[in-house]
Amino acid sequence: MTANNTYSVERGAKDSTDSTTFKSTLCHQVSGVIIFAIGLGIGVIIGVYAIKPTDGDQCLNGVASVAPAVVTTPRPVVQPATNKTSIPSCPADKSPTRSSKSEDKGMFELLSKDEMNAVKNFLKAQGHVSITEGTPTLKDSYIYGMSLYAPYKSQALNHLDKGGPNPGRYADVHVHRGNRAVPDLMEYRVGPLGGAMTAQAMYRDGELPYNSRPRDGIEWDGITATVSLAMATLRPLLQESFDGAFYPNGGLVFHPQAPPSLQANERGTRFVMAFIVDGTARGRDLNFLPLTGTVHNPGVNTNTWYAHSLYYLDQGPFPTAEALLSAYNNGTLRKVALPRGYRQTLFSTTYPKQNNDKHRESSDKAPPRSYYPSGQRYSIHDHAVKWMDWEFVVGSSQFRGPSVYDVKFKGERIVYENSLNDVTLAYASDVTSGANTIYMDATFGVGEFQSLIPGVDCPHHATLLDAAWFDSYSQSPISANAICVFETAGEHSLWRRKDKFAAGMANNFLVVRTALPVGNYDYTIDFLFFLDGSLKTDASASGYLQSSFWDPENPRAGQDKAIDAFGYRVGDYVHGAIHDHTFGFKVDMDILGTENSFDIIKWKAGDVATALKTQANVTEKPSYFLYNETRYVEWETLATEAGLKIDLNHPEFWTVMSENKNKWGVKRGYRIAPETLAAQVLTDQHPSMKATSYTKYHCVVTKQDDAERFLTGTYDLNRLADPMVSIDNYINNEPIVKTDLVTWVVVGFLHIPTSEDVPMTIGPTTGHGNHGTILTERQHSICLSTWTPRIDRSRSAPLNRNPVLSRKQKTVTFVNNCFI
Repeated sequence: MTANNTYSVERGAKDSTDSTTFKSTLCHQVSGVIIFAIGLGIGVIIGVYAIKPTDGDQCLNGVASVAPAVVTTPRPVVQPATNKTSIPSCPADKSPTRSSKSEDKGMFELLSKDEMNAVKNFLKAQGHVSITEGTPTLKDSYIYGMSLYAPYKSQALNHLDKGGPNPGRYADVHVHRGNRAVPDLMEYRVGPLGGAMTAQAMYRDGELPYNSRPRDGIEWDGITATVSLAMATLRPLLQESFDGAFYPNGGLVFHPQAPPSLQANERGTRFVMAFIVDGTARGRDLNFLPLTGTVHNPGVNTNTWYAHSLYYLDQGPFPTAEALLSAYNNGTLRKVALPRGYRQTLFSTTYPKQNNDKHRESSDKAPPRSYYPSGQRYSIHDHAVKWMDWEFVVGSSQFRGPSVYDVKFKGERIVYENSLNDVTLAYASDVTSGANTIYMDATFGVGEFQSLIPGVDCPHHATLLDAAWFDSYSQSPISANAICVFETAGEHSLWRRKDKFAAGMANNFLVVRTALPVGNYDYTIDFLFFLDGSLKTDASASGYLQSSFWDPENPRAGQDKAIDAFGYRVGDYVHGAIHDHTFGFKVDMDILGTENSFDIIKWKAGDVATALKTQANVTEKPSYFLYNETRYVEWETLATEAGLKIDLNHPEFWTVMSENKNKWGVKRGYRIAPETLAAQVLTDQHPSMKATSYTKYHCVVTKQDDAERFLTGTYDLNRLADPMVSIDNYINNEPIVKTDLVTWVVVGFLHIPTSEDVPMTIGPTTGHGNHGTILTERQHSICLSTWTPRIDRSRSAPLNRNPVLSRKQKTVTFVNNCFI
């Protein structure tokens, strides 16, 4: 009742003043519309001119210029997160850019898929390749791999620097010639590409034994059939020992190991059985089992291959599977029986994923990301890159991996070639699967590329470059977005000074990155280019460990069951075998020409008279030295080729120097500084050391020779006793003063796996130690002008300047026109 009365009174009052109220209401509405329109206009203006970034700043204070995007929270890529959050979206979220293409390719340009197909068809027409279609067999002559055959340096420089004829582009083609009466291997130099091609055989017939060939999918099929026969016999042993698993198609797989043999004319493939981990291709490496053997597999006739030398829990060798099964059944062997249901736990312990029960604080927030406020500051044509004062060509080889060629700074060539050559690993473990394992990854094709992982390998704004390689199994080329280029902020100063002024320069640099999955490991190679003319080459490793089986009842184990002489227990039945990763690079520097010398600056300490004798005939300490102990340096110019090792007790600066001097009379050049934890402790008696002799050094200096292309031989893993290449043979007393010299630089790390390496080893720049770096720094540069403090009232500095704003002090810019 009250409500109705109230309503009636209000209705009555409204009705009695209807005309007046209507006019008043209309006035308020019109005023409101006008105010709203004015506010909307002001809002638009503010939005356009105050909030919307200008061309020079597309994201201000984390506020995006486009609608926010819904993304998953930052989790490992392999395990998508369930939580979602809105974060500002910057232009960096756009698809990666690509370089422009041309038909006229430079002499260092990677082979394209079309060029590879043209070479394949030419070799078929010439009868060098017998396979016409489908998958080859070992009895065919087929292409194993193909890459650019780098031009001979003298011809390349004659063209680049003197306007001589273009040496042309050639393909380096490796062919397995199984169809010959005496099968062998051959390498052909095919080209010039795009012209009237010829195929030049680089070896004599029979010089490369067939049994020293790299393993490929064609041989794998034959090995698989042989292992299957042996495992069919051993099925009762497999199922009782390994949680009901068997081979094939029963949860087990085999893993071949290296080397296959020490002699080039022999071939025996050692293998270890392992669990299959669903959802992974290489999870087996973390789940090796104590059952190994060897397949005798020389030649092309797989009907003659057989399995022998089988071990079970390191007991053996047994000549046949039947012999092993008999010993197993008659109770003469020590046995193992993994718990029932153990295989069901493998995915959770092998597959990398987020621990959703223990979120890190603020992990639902997006991490920092970089972007280009004014667009990219580099340009790329094909694989030729220009950025600031740098220009170079990105190269790569299916056999050897990534490289950069013709590297110039301020128009002057610094490096003719900087290329990965090989990665060597030697394992040690107290099991038959790991006691004698050696890898030389160039044998397996370091440059068999896969596409990069977006947002993991490179930022979203990076430019992707393609790289092609030739697949032997399909006899066709494969191309991948395997290389990325991007500029990044180092988030620290290149230089700084706080005085009566404040000045500095941000350390922005350009990155060329390639990620290389090789077996169980993924290598990441970075070529870094800095504003001051320095270069870095960084090599790191991540991926799965190649483990050993941890035997809880090992009769050779000590009292502590968690460690042994070869590492730690890192899983239920997983032992982290010790090993190393040694990266070898060819660094051919040309400092202001090819007439260079290698100067060693020795950092020493001693009495004052000894120090002064390095410059004059001084026999007594001058009185102004208060004490008779000082540090000083000595200079030595290497007269002949040499291998050098880092000795922290005797520090040295290794420099490649030009006879061209700066205005103060000092030679100009670059310092090579290997930042590495690698040190070879194996003696020359170890069977791998002839082929991997480069691992004994941190830098080898030799005279440039077109015949000395690589620091290891392509087939040497399979002929360790008689390798084709040994870096020791390059060191043969040739004079290297004022000549064209090459430095072979070695970096890497020693790896004692721990539980933190499971399921995935930590790789680049984490302090974990799984990387090595070559730092190449300018020495004795000369500046045309110096930086000068001055007031800068402009909104922003030029794109290649990085002014630092100081509070209550002048804003400082600088001019820095240094060249090498």
